[in-house]
Amino acid sequence: MVRRPDVRFFLVALLLLVAFSATAWAVTPAVDPLTPEERQWLTAHDGKIRLAPSPNWEPLEFFNEHGRYSGLIADYMHLVEERLGFRFKVIRIDTWENVLTLARTRQVDIISAAHHTRERGEFLDWSPTFLSLSNTIIVNKSVQGVLTLGRMQNMTIGVPAGYAVYHYIKGTYPDLNLIPVSSGREGMRMVSFGEIDAMIMEVPNALFVIESQQITNLRLAGTIDFKVALGAATRNDWPLLGSIMAKGLALITEEERADIYNKWVRLEQIPFYRNPTFWTVVSSMLIVVVVVMAAVIAINRTLKVQVAQRTEELRVNEKRLEALLRLNQMTDASMDEIMAFAVKEAVKLTRSRFGYLAFADSTGWLFTLDSRYPAAGKGWTATCTPEGFPEDYKGFWGEALSRQAPVTTNDYPASNPGMQGLPKGVGPIFRYMNIPVLKRGEVVVVAGVGNKPVPYDDADQRQVTLLMAGMWRMVQRRRSEEALKQSEKRFRDLVESSLTGITIVQSGQVVYSNPEQERIMGTLAPFGTLDEEAIHPDDVEAVTRFTQAVINGEPGLHEAEFRFTSMEGGMDHGRQTWVTCRANPIDFQGESAVLINTMDITRAKELEHLLVVQDKMASLGHVSAGIAHEIRNPLSGINIYVSTLEKRVASCSAMDEMEPVFRQIRSASGKIESVIRRVMNFSKPCEPKIVPTQINKPVREALALSMMTLTKSNIHVEQRLDEDLPRCYAEPQLIEEVVLNLMTNAASALKAWPWEKRIRISTFRDAGEIILQVEDSGPGVPREVRDRVFEPFFTTKNNSTGIGLSLCHRIVTDHGGSIRVEEGEGGGARFVVALPLGSGHGEPGNE
Repeated sequence: MVRRPDVRFFLVALLLLVAFSATAWAVTPAVDPLTPEERQWLTAHDGKIRLAPSPNWEPLEFFNEHGRYSGLIADYMHLVEERLGFRFKVIRIDTWENVLTLARTRQVDIISAAHHTRERGEFLDWSPTFLSLSNTIIVNKSVQGVLTLGRMQNMTIGVPAGYAVYHYIKGTYPDLNLIPVSSGREGMRMVSFGEIDAMIMEVPNALFVIESQQITNLRLAGTIDFKVALGAATRNDWPLLGSIMAKGLALITEEERADIYNKWVRLEQIPFYRNPTFWTVVSSMLIVVVVVMAAVIAINRTLKVQVAQRTEELRVNEKRLEALLRLNQMTDASMDEIMAFAVKEAVKLTRSRFGYLAFADSTGWLFTLDSRYPAAGKGWTATCTPEGFPEDYKGFWGEALSRQAPVTTNDYPASNPGMQGLPKGVGPIFRYMNIPVLKRGEVVVVAGVGNKPVPYDDADQRQVTLLMAGMWRMVQRRRSEEALKQSEKRFRDLVESSLTGITIVQSGQVVYSNPEQERIMGTLAPFGTLDEEAIHPDDVEAVTRFTQAVINGEPGLHEAEFRFTSMEGGMDHGRQTWVTCRANPIDFQGESAVLINTMDITRAKELEHLLVVQDKMASLGHVSAGIAHEIRNPLSGINIYVSTLEKRVASCSAMDEMEPVFRQIRSASGKIESVIRRVMNFSKPCEPKIVPTQINKPVREALALSMMTLTKSNIHVEQRLDEDLPRCYAEPQLIEEVVLNLMTNAASALKAWPWEKRIRISTFRDAGEIILQVEDSGPGVPREVRDRVFEPFFTTKNNSTGIGLSLCHRIVTDHGGSIRVEEGEGGGARFVVALPLGSGHGEPGNE
């Protein structure tokens, strides 16, 4: 058989050929854009054209940690090399001023991106502009309002030295106090520490520095009316190089330009359906649903089996109860059932047609049963008279009451011709028998039967007497049980409603705990099985002594005060609770036991700790202010003497040698002054400007500032913000600062974390408070230092001042709220900020 060619093979081959051709056409133009003279020149200089990027100009161009030329402009240069088929010789120069100096002396052939100025035009030519950038004004967050160059006369302004924007501002606004800085990174750091008032630089460079350096106290205050038009600058004695660069840049499409800009300046949003975390969460939810459904099915089957077993058990018990009832042992029946059974059994045993039962004690109610049918036990009716014995009824059983002995009458009409004292519904009567039950010489119950077909005899009397005596004992026991139950119920209600935790330990085991004890301690059982992991390390010894004393039943009063951490799930997981316990020996159910009272003193300890921290901060503020004042006075004198010395040395020939020394002295003095200023700011906290605020707004602003940094650090941020929250009274900028500090701490904790890096920020309402939570998946905060993390200058990190969390604590307490740290669901740290709603919190609102 002749095998025909596989058509699918040819189709696949054709598609691959078309794709390869399209790719090749997209990368390399079909026609060389250069003239033969330009191509020959470029071939001769391949790998020899010296390109000098601007150093430390992230993200536009820079050298990465591997020394590789990178950045937005670097991508442009790489595309020019790819399109024209050659390579630059990239040289690394330390400063921008040196780049211009080497370009002037022809030691640099091309500057990758520069703004055209008259001075540079003396030795450089420019390609058409391929990138235009705006310049922004960066200030500290404490500076309010929008700024322009015309409103900055009294401010010190940092500008990158040698940049075109520096010369523009110098010529246009000569009255401004400009400070040349070596790089945008250095200028931003100086603004952050208060060494200068503002910094002017390109927007992409500013955003990159803020995110990479995690500077959270800066903001963009406005833009200036000068845009940097960047083009490739080539030496003007090589006109062919300028023409080649212009043609190479023209080969870059608008789509490629947009892709390059978006790559370095803004984040690309990944669709949720392409996010692995989304599918992980969906898969987990499906697994949970399947497991829950399987558990429900298993539980239902188990319940059906148990119901069937219980039904069978009840049927068996009913049979047993019937036998016990026949033997006068109705232990589970009610008093009405006991009395009804006693009367029915008395009627059956004596073959009577009716019976009655009357109580003579304080309950004073009459119970009768009547049967008018031939077969006893059918058609029973009952009447009850709670008022007690009516006087006109006593003729029926009056003789038994008076004689306090059984009375039998086999001819009732002869003994009572007028038929007086008969209860309604009973009659006519032929014969009857009354049996009184005595208690301490008093008649308590009178039972009777009547209308037996044959006369009653002594056997009938014994049958009814024994049955009624047994019935009375059961009624008495039931009444005692009911009274005991009522007493126990009152006691249990009192104990279970108590605001103090109550535990009873007997023979080393916990035999009772009230709801308050379970609320305070949860699943922790320090009086049975001691979980040392939950107990604070400083309190383990005290708890151990207390527990051993309780378990061993040592005599005397024992007390313990300790802290523990909740190990249960939910909102309270990882939260520290402080309790005080007192143990007293008691007698419980006839045996020796120990009664333990537990009180939750967490709030009292928190307030006590808050007072201590506030006192420490106040003392530290006074000390810091005093130290800063004492340093500032001699520092001012040093500055005066240095200025005087500088003026005298200026006339000498040694001034050139001394100028670096004076510069270093002035720099050191400025740094000391900056430190003093920060200390003074810490020692004099300002009153927050509290306004009605929707808490999610400052939270989202803080997230926007830190999102790029967190994403580049591979940290996934999960937001659970309740959109229906009412407004609370707070200063938004201070709340934003708290969130930024907490997120910075979380990012720092996750920096070296080898597993999943995740930060979850949540807002919700709890009673009269707005709760803000920042939780990470990192190593968490050790329990032994959780009480100290908000103390000033306490830190467990090498490169931290320990003042961030104390500032957060002060801000939150100034708002009338509270902040605490606890263990998160995954073992990481969870910082919980609680802010009061204040007045007017009934309705949610947005600002």
